[in-house]
Amino acid sequence: MKVIQIMPDFGLAGAETMCENLCYELRKEGIDVIVVSLYDFHSAITNRIEESGIKVIYLKKKRGLDISIIYKLRKIFKKEKPDVIHTHRYVMQYAIPASVGLPIKKRIHTVHNVAEKEVPKQQQKLNYFFYKYFHVIPVALSNEVKESISEVYRIPSKRIPVIFNGINLSKCLPKRNYEIDGVVKIVHIGRFSEQKNHNMIIHSYKKVLEVIPNCKLILIGSGELEENIRKLVLSLKIDDKVEFKGVISDVFTYLHKADIFILPSNYEGMPMTLIEAMGTGLPIIATNVGGVPSMIKNNENGILIKNNEEDLFLAIKRLMDENKRRELGINARKTAINMFSSIKMAEKYIQLYSV
Repeated sequence: MKVIQIMPDFGLAGAETMCENLCYELRKEGIDVIVVSLYDFHSAITNRIEESGIKVIYLKKKRGLDISIIYKLRKIFKKEKPDVIHTHRYVMQYAIPASVGLPIKKRIHTVHNVAEKEVPKQQQKLNYFFYKYFHVIPVALSNEVKESISEVYRIPSKRIPVIFNGINLSKCLPKRNYEIDGVVKIVHIGRFSEQKNHNMIIHSYKKVLEVIPNCKLILIGSGELEENIRKLVLSLKIDDKVEFKGVISDVFTYLHKADIFILPSNYEGMPMTLIEAMGTGLPIIATNVGGVPSMIKNNENGILIKNNEEDLFLAIKRLMDENKRRELGINARKTAINMFSSIKMAEKYIQLYSV
């Protein structure tokens, strides 16, 4: 079987990490995998994929709508003759027209967020057309994402498989010690964007510092709102208590050293960073949005909160209890092992490719 994975680019984010993990597991199962990146953008992910021996093709896309990408993809499909094309994020608008009339057995698209947030309204109309007339199979990351796909695209639920994201759990550095070593280290990983809710995080953290001054907030990621958040931190005079780490290719060392992981997003699909934190055995605080409730059961393997400063503040206060941190962290790792391994993810995609 030959599968082509198609992604806009491979920045260090959740969908791209999921695709990377899937490629490695597919190849272990004897599947011929080719990766296509629309942009000529190289990253730690593309470097690792190429070093593993998987071919990556860069299409050098121009910004905005670039019709030439359809012809470039069609040329690749004719040459490589894939059995399956597997698209991610917004690439269906290029990949599906490029595949018309070719003997491709399966067209799969993973919806990495709740459907109404995945692509703009105009592209949702195109996606509806692709699902209805080109037999593209949408894959949901959780039951919550499945419901959103069904609602936005009017697709019967039975036509929407659910496949949880997975990671290579052997990369995690499991926590053994839940004592706080002088400073409470709170970690957040995510793009500086409206989705990830940094503004609320900072205001809530300011309240935390008033009662727990021995804290450090570690922010990993970059994005269009980073400068605004830096200015907010300075204006609140807490810059000595916040570290901006930028984009990091290997987050597991930071997760291992952390005491608490937070992800109070405005919306989510099935965040890879949450799985990485669970695999590490960290106590987690996350908003009850999107696919998160499929991953976190409140007070069992993490704390689910409403999207407000007070809830985040109170949850962090609760996790000053070492026994609670240990209980939630250990249960989070057990959940990751049982539900979110890249091996299990790949097995389910192979079944879908093969049917």
